Amino acid sequence: MGAIVPLFMALAAHPLHTTLTQLAYRDPDHSVEVTVRVFADDFRAVLARDVTDSAAAAYLRSAFTLTDRAGQPLAVVWCGMKRTGDLLWLCLRAAAPGGLSGLRVRVALLFDRYEDQINIVQAILEGRRVALLFTHGDASKPLS
Repeated sequence: MGAIVPLFMALAAHPLHTTLTQLAYRDPDHSVEVTVRVFADDFRAVLARDVTDSAAAAYLRSAFTLTDRAGQPLAVVWCGMKRTGDLLWLCLRAAAPGGLSGLRVRVALLFDRYEDQINIVQAILEGRRVALLFTHGDASKPLS
C-alpha cells in the first residue's frame, strides 16, 4: 500500500499528453475528413495565445501532413473547431480521390511542447480499423 500512494501522486502531478486523430473517408466528395481531439489547455500552451480558428488552423497545418501514394502533400482545408468541456475538436478536409489506402500521415502535434507527447491516429481502411502511434521524432507512416 505504501508504494501506491507515491505512484498515484506522481501520476497526478504529471498529466498524460495525448491527441487522437480520426481519419474518415467521405465517399460523396472523395475526400478525407480529419478530426483531431486535443486537450484545450495543452493546445493553448503550445500556441502561447488564445485559441482562434486562424491560430489553430496554422498550427495544425504545420504539425499534421497527409501525402498521397506518390509522396505529394494533400492540400488540407480548415473546416472548423468546437469545444466540449476540456477538449477541442479540430477539423481539416483534403481531396483523396483514391481513398485512404496508400496515404501517409504525420502527426507531430505538441511535440514542440511536451517530451512525453503521444499522438494516436485511427482510420477505417477497407473495412478494418487501422491505428498508428506517433512519438517524438517519428516520420510519416503509411495507412495500410
